[in-house]
Amino acid sequence: MSFLINRNPPARLQCVHSLCKFIEHKMGVGVIFRMSDIKFNPDAVNIHKFCDLLIENKELGIRYCRYKDNPFSTSGCSLTNGVFDDTTKSKEVSNTINSLHALGFVERIGNNLRLTPAGSIFSKTIFNSKEMLEILQNSVLRYGLFVGMIFQIYNLDKEEFDTAEINVGYPKANEKILYNGNMVTISSGSEDDSITRTKSCLLAWATTCGFIYPIPIINTLDTEKPHVSSADFILQNNRNCRKYKFLKIPVNLFNGNFTTEKPLDYNNLTKNIGALRENNQKEIRELTLAVKPKIQNRRLAILYLLNKAFQSKLTLNVNSLVQFMLSHEDLFVIEKSNINDTIWEEINIAFISGIPFSIESDNELRPQTGLNLVELTLNAPHDLIITLDKFNF
Repeated sequence: MSFLINRNPPARLQCVHSLCKFIEHKMGVGVIFRMSDIKFNPDAVNIHKFCDLLIENKELGIRYCRYKDNPFSTSGCSLTNGVFDDTTKSKEVSNTINSLHALGFVERIGNNLRLTPAGSIFSKTIFNSKEMLEILQNSVLRYGLFVGMIFQIYNLDKEEFDTAEINVGYPKANEKILYNGNMVTISSGSEDDSITRTKSCLLAWATTCGFIYPIPIINTLDTEKPHVSSADFILQNNRNCRKYKFLKIPVNLFNGNFTTEKPLDYNNLTKNIGALRENNQKEIRELTLAVKPKIQNRRLAILYLLNKAFQSKLTLNVNSLVQFMLSHEDLFVIEKSNINDTIWEEINIAFISGIPFSIESDNELRPQTGLNLVELTLNAPHDLIITLDKFNF
């Protein structure tokens, strides 16, 4: 299952490398483990043994994570926090594991985790080596959200860009429904703070891999080892750069043959509705939870049908898609009067799931990549898939 990652520590792939070295040492390839097994434990062998970024205080006789404000913190590591100290209640380690799954280094099935062969190779490769660059590039391009972001940058068709020109959040359809006597707006889109965290992580990955580079430090670029030349920038506590230079993308990415390995799966086509913080959040949360299956259904429909179009070298007609959803109103339609506007917003789910598209003849969507259907349809209702297969292009 692939999640939308939205916390910053995994942006530092050198930190991720240290964690994979620890997992390789403790568990090895293919052995099932849980998140608690990789949290920092000061009473056992932990990630500190495998981390090259620790700060050493010889007077105190301690080595500690540079991203922890308190050198004596038992939380230990910014990626995982500790078994005895975790104020984020496992949110940090969960997001880190989601990132490792997105990169193909760890396989996550529910709460069961295991290091993949790709994760083992990553852990055993010297980070500053030339060989590491290809490993990093291949890993980030497994993740649907990263593929979608790279297409957005590529599609800007300019040498330099501003980070405000790309979007990495769930679509905001802004549908309104009468609920308990009030018109309530459904909360189906990402909030600004979440988008900022996600974008920061993905931009760091793209910089590390040499696909883009911050303009203020462009003079430091080593095209053969950008993961090394960008390290000082990536390892900062805060990266507030908005201006980047587009360098390159793999030639096979948008040539009609690329399949995104880690798209978002059915359960992760919406944000975590239980954590809504808007004003009048109780009504918003209750209503959004009530219509969540329809949001998931129509987003899966967009992705599934775009993938069918890709496989058949066809386009997906938005008008036909809308009419199809109206003919199955019980599955897809929340606010009927504005369904056309809603679907034109919802099709942007493609860019965070790894099947970006171009628009032809005003309403024809041409997908630029395919999707791994096994990952995409994980947890999807069987009857929904049967219905989607009835769509006629």
